[in-house]
Amino acid sequence: MATQTLDKLVIDGYDLAAEKTRYRFPDVVGRGVTLNRGTAIVKIRGEMENSRYQAARDAHKKFMFLTTHDDDSPVVELGYPTAGSYVACSEGVYYDAMLGVAQKILDDNHPVVRDQVAALLEHGALLRREINTDDYLLAAEGIDDLKTPQDLAELLATATQERWSSREGWRVFFCNSGAEANEAAIKLAMLVKWRRLEEKYGKRNVERLMDQLGIKKNETLEARDKTRDEPVYRDYPMFLVACAGAFHGRTCGALNLTQSKKAHQIGYQKFHYVKHVEYNKDPHALRALIDPRPLDQVLDSEGGVPKVLERGRIPADLCAAFIAEGFQGEGGYLPGDTAWFHGIGKAAKEFGIMLVADEVQTLCRTGKLYAWEHFDTAPDCIAMAKASFLGIMIARGEYGRYLHHGWHSNTWGGGKVFDVNVAHATLDAVLNYRAPHLNEISHFENEEIKGKYLRQLVEKLRDKHKDLIVGMSGRGLMNGLEVKRRSDVIRVGWLRGLKMLSAGLASGDTAKIRVLHLADATAKEIEDFAKVLEDVCYGVERGE
Repeated sequence: MATQTLDKLVIDGYDLAAEKTRYRFPDVVGRGVTLNRGTAIVKIRGEMENSRYQAARDAHKKFMFLTTHDDDSPVVELGYPTAGSYVACSEGVYYDAMLGVAQKILDDNHPVVRDQVAALLEHGALLRREINTDDYLLAAEGIDDLKTPQDLAELLATATQERWSSREGWRVFFCNSGAEANEAAIKLAMLVKWRRLEEKYGKRNVERLMDQLGIKKNETLEARDKTRDEPVYRDYPMFLVACAGAFHGRTCGALNLTQSKKAHQIGYQKFHYVKHVEYNKDPHALRALIDPRPLDQVLDSEGGVPKVLERGRIPADLCAAFIAEGFQGEGGYLPGDTAWFHGIGKAAKEFGIMLVADEVQTLCRTGKLYAWEHFDTAPDCIAMAKASFLGIMIARGEYGRYLHHGWHSNTWGGGKVFDVNVAHATLDAVLNYRAPHLNEISHFENEEIKGKYLRQLVEKLRDKHKDLIVGMSGRGLMNGLEVKRRSDVIRVGWLRGLKMLSAGLASGDTAKIRVLHLADATAKEIEDFAKVLEDVCYGVERGE
C-alpha cells in the first residue's frame, strides 16, 4: 500500500522522492538538441501537424500498401535524441506512452545495450547476417562479448526453467515476428499431438479416423517424395482452442486464432479445426468442449468422430492446444483472471492439451518475465516478440523427439547478429541489471512499484475529470486507461506532447488506451505522464 507525507511518497517500502536524488543520466545530444532523462520537460513549442509531417504521410500512402495507420497517426522524426520515455522532435519534446506498441522495454541509451552494440561494431559484426537455419554460429576464439543464438537461447531457457521446471528443460526456436512465433507454436502443438496419437493408437486407428472424416492421402506428394515412409494426408484434424477477443497475429495460421476485430478476418480462408471460448468467463469452458473418451472408443461409438464434432465437442486426443494471452492486448487491455486460467489449465493438463502462452506484448511488462507467472498455471509453450527484439518460440524440451527434420524453418532463424545481440543484452539487463537510479531493486520490482504509483495518480485525475477518465487497470507497467471520447483524448494528447494508442473496440461510450512505460521507468516519468494527461483532459474539455 502507498503512504504519503508532505515530504515523500513511499510505495511497498520504496521511497520515490529519494529516487530523484539518484538520477545521474548522461546527456543525449542530436541535431543541436540536448536531452537528459532526469531533467527533460515535455513541451511542444510549435504545431505537431506541419507540412513536412503531412508530406511523410502522403509519401507513405503513395508507395506503400495500407496497413493499420490512421490518417492522423503520429509522424516520428528520426535523428533527434531520445532519453527514457522522452523524445525530441522539431517541435519540442513529447512523452512516449506507446513505446512502439510494447516493443521498447528499456531506455534506448541503456548502458548494457549500448555496450553490446559497441562490441558488435568493434568486431565487425554489427551488420553481419547469417542463415542460422543452415549454419551453426560461433564467436571467434578470444571474443567473449559477442553473443550467438545459443547464448540467447540458454539465457532464456534457463530463466524459464527457473520459473516452470520442465523434465528436459526448455528449447528455443527463433522467428522474425510475434505472428511467426505463434505460427511456430501452432505447428509444434499440432505435430506433437499427431505424433502422440500415432504412437498411442497405431496405424489402424489412424486410418479409421481419416476414413470417418473423409480425409484422403496426398497422392501427389506420395508419388513425388520418397524421403519419408509415413503417409501424408491432405488434412489433419488437430483442433486448437483460443479466446474471444484474442489477437495472435495476421498470418493465415495465427489469424484463425485471432478473434478481436472484423478487419482481421474479411476475405481469408479459415481452419476447420478452431474453436473459441470467452476470455476470463467460465473456467470450465475448455472442459465443456472436450469429449474425454479415448479415441478408439470414440471411433467405435455410433456415428464415430463425426457425431462428436456435430455436437460441437472435440475428442480429447484431437485437441492439440489451448492458446491465450495473459493480458489481452487488441481485445481491450484486459488482465487475465487467475481462477479462469487455473480452471482452463487444469482441464488442459488432464486431457493432454498443450498450453500455449502468447507473451508477444506482455513479455517483461507486468512485474514478471511472463504474464502467465501471475496465474497458478504453467504453460508448455510460449510465443514472444516485441521486448525480446526478435520473435521467439520456447517450449518444453521433451517435445523435440516428435519433430522431424524440416518441420519448420525461416530465412534468418537467429542469423541476424545485431538482433540476437541486442535481444541478449535487453533480456539480460531486464533479468539481472540493477539500475543505480532505482536503488538496485530489480526491474520487475520497479514495474510493480511504479505501476501502483501510476494507477494512484490516474485515480486522482479521475476524481477531477470524471467526464473523461473512467479508470485504469493493469499489471505492473502495462495498463489500460479507460476513457470517454477516446479519439479526442488521443488526438489532443499528440498535440500536447503525449503519444498514445487505442486498444480494442469501444464498449458503450467508453474505450481503452494503452499506457506503456519502460521497465526502468523513473518516478519523474510517471509523474510527467500524469501531468501531461491532465493537461490533455483540460484541452479536450475546452473543445480543442
